[in-house]
Amino acid sequence: MRRITTAIGIMLLMFVTASAQGQSSNPTPPPELKKWDVWIGDWVLSGTAKDTPTGPEYKVDWFLHERWILSGFFVQVDQTWKGDGQELHSLEILSYDPIRKIHTSSGFSSDGSTWALTATFDEATVMEEVISKGPDGQVTTCHTTWAFSSDRKALSGTQECEQNGVRWTAIRVKGTKSTTTD
Repeated sequence: MRRITTAIGIMLLMFVTASAQGQSSNPTPPPELKKWDVWIGDWVLSGTAKDTPTGPEYKVDWFLHERWILSGFFVQVDQTWKGDGQELHSLEILSYDPIRKIHTSSGFSSDGSTWALTATFDEATVMEEVISKGPDGQVTTCHTTWAFSSDRKALSGTQECEQNGVRWTAIRVKGTKSTTTD
């Protein structure tokens, strides 16, 4: 009985040692990902929007709640867009692709629209190249420029879009970051 207990003990020790050596250290997000930090918090934006080249311009109120998720590898954006008689809820995930060395985002809205973008950071400015697909399947390409204040608590944004060869200004907003975040 003593030999069996000793043998089991040695086997357990070998298993624990092999398991400990086989585990990799905890991965950490790439430093480049921290550029998304400028967005972390609660934002209230307002201004004007225009959904199509020929559609009417309307007042918009846009609320964004942005936080780090999944051990800091991604940013979740939970947002509400109020304008033109509708209220849309959207979810967006911001990330960094270390292989392609680009900042990316994928978004999904309660009206069935989706979008994907790449972002470029330059000091207090973020530029986004966006391809969106509306609920009707219509594809729109846009260029958005966000200009942040020096304290990163205020911003202004403009989005220029193109659909079927026609260009227009789709969004003009200004906003502030709340002092509370989670």
